[in-house]
Amino acid sequence: MRRHGVLIPPAPQGPGRLTKATNLNPPCDKSLSADLLRGRAKRASNRFWAAFFAVSGPPRKTQRVDIRAGTLTDMTYIVTDNCIKCKYMDCVEVCPVDCFYEGENMLVIHPDECIDCGVCEPECPAEAIKPDTEGGLDKWLEVNSKYASAWPNITEKRDAPSDAKEWDGVEGKFEKYFSEAPGEGD
Repeated sequence: MRRHGVLIPPAPQGPGRLTKATNLNPPCDKSLSADLLRGRAKRASNRFWAAFFAVSGPPRKTQRVDIRAGTLTDMTYIVTDNCIKCKYMDCVEVCPVDCFYEGENMLVIHPDECIDCGVCEPECPAEAIKPDTEGGLDKWLEVNSKYASAWPNITEKRDAPSDAKEWDGVEGKFEKYFSEAPGEGD
């Protein structure tokens, strides 16, 4: 027996077993086939998204569709202050679109180039990379945007500073140690 294109083996027969097929689907209009119902649902969904994008425009590569709110949400990953003076470059090596830019003592992500794939986040030993959807990161989105435009692009991993582990987790690094000077780049 097939149900929704999946072969279902027959129920075992014998004492204590179902001897008659049980309909697990809710009752519906028998005149409509399953294919027709699926087609109607798909067309209704397509009409909804067509109307949605007609009003808001198509999503950019750094936007996500928030189905619950019915909006397009800008989304990117950003580098926070824990990267300052640590500057591990494991994230640079895995980025598929090369959206990292190097300052003298930290890295930033260009928000318009990031495709929000998320492969860089788990690679950062300092846990300095966060999705901008987390609260309280508006300042870091501005920092990443500003310096990604000014600093050189970096696509190859280099060694971290020798004292990087000592700086990992230190509070208030942005105010005390941040440098606007560009890094070497590639």
